[in-house]
Amino acid sequence: MLKEIFHTPISTDWKSLTKRQASVLVIAGLLLELPVRWIVRPDIPYMMPGNPWFNLPLRISIELAFVLIMVPLAWAIKSPLKALALTWRRWTKWEWIAFTVVGAIELTIVILVAGERWPKLVAAGVIGRALLWACAEFLFGFNQESVFRGILMSGLLRLTGPFWATLLNTLIFLVGPIHGPGLLMLAEKNPSGAAWMLSGVVMTGLFFSWLRYRTDNIILCGTLHGLVNGFLNGAAFARRAYLLQ
Repeated sequence: MLKEIFHTPISTDWKSLTKRQASVLVIAGLLLELPVRWIVRPDIPYMMPGNPWFNLPLRISIELAFVLIMVPLAWAIKSPLKALALTWRRWTKWEWIAFTVVGAIELTIVILVAGERWPKLVAAGVIGRALLWACAEFLFGFNQESVFRGILMSGLLRLTGPFWATLLNTLIFLVGPIHGPGLLMLAEKNPSGAAWMLSGVVMTGLFFSWLRYRTDNIILCGTLHGLVNGFLNGAAFARRAYLLQ
């Protein structure tokens, strides 16, 4: 069953990496995720007016830097970007279907959740900031894929193979500063909510790891993850900003 799931990737450019290059990628991915991301984690509970994440130009610049860091990293280890799963090509039919379905689902959720609040949000003048926040969140989702499924997983694939790379990548995705602290805080207040969040993060990590392996490209993963973050967290920002008026 597992062999069938991981069968026939579009390409396997990560195999061109040497073990030394792969080790550097794993170390770089861990450093970016643990100490660096811990300092600049944009958690929803901390979205208060005095928080530097309300400085959207700074936020967007930092998130964009996380995306672009793959370029100097690939140059430093003398590897082509395609070995880190960053290359542009035409999407297949099922990739376009995945993009359309996920985008439609997220847009529907936002409309249903915030539908009756939209007139109040518009009147409060927070839609513009919410859209900027959504752009920042799109970059945030995309750079999670560039770090986890691009840098980190490329190294893990070369060192451990698809199965263990997927499991290890998902584990780090779960316990890292983006999700780990939130899970612990939620578990103290709402154990059932934490259980749902745990299952959601694990399924998300497994899905994007599988998608990255099958496509050997993070463009679709990053776009889908960015849409999820942009829609949901953009709406959350709008609501928080409105309540703080």
